[in-house]
Amino acid sequence: MGKFLEFLGGAVTIGTFLLVATTLVPSPDIGNLIPILPWAFPAIAGGLLLVAFGAMLDHLAAIRIAAEQQAEIFRQLLERRSPPRKE
Repeated sequence: MGKFLEFLGGAVTIGTFLLVATTLVPSPDIGNLIPILPWAFPAIAGGLLLVAFGAMLDHLAAIRIAAEQQAEIFRQLLERRSPPRKE
C-alpha cells in the first residue's frame, strides 16, 4: 500500500507540474500563471503528502517486522536461559 501511495503521489505531483507547464507554453506570462495557482499549489502539496504518507507506511511496516523478529529472538534467549538455582 505504501509503494502505491508513493507512486500515486508522484504521479499527481508530476502531472500537476506538466499541466502547469503546458498552460504556460503558449506564452510564459505571469498573467497566465496567476489563475492556475489556486489549484496548482494544493494539488502539488496533496501529491507530496501522499508520497510522505506512503513512505511512512513503508517505515511502519519495517518497524513492525523488526519488532516481531526482536520478540522472537528474545523468546529464544529466555528459553535457553537456565532456570534459577534454589538454595
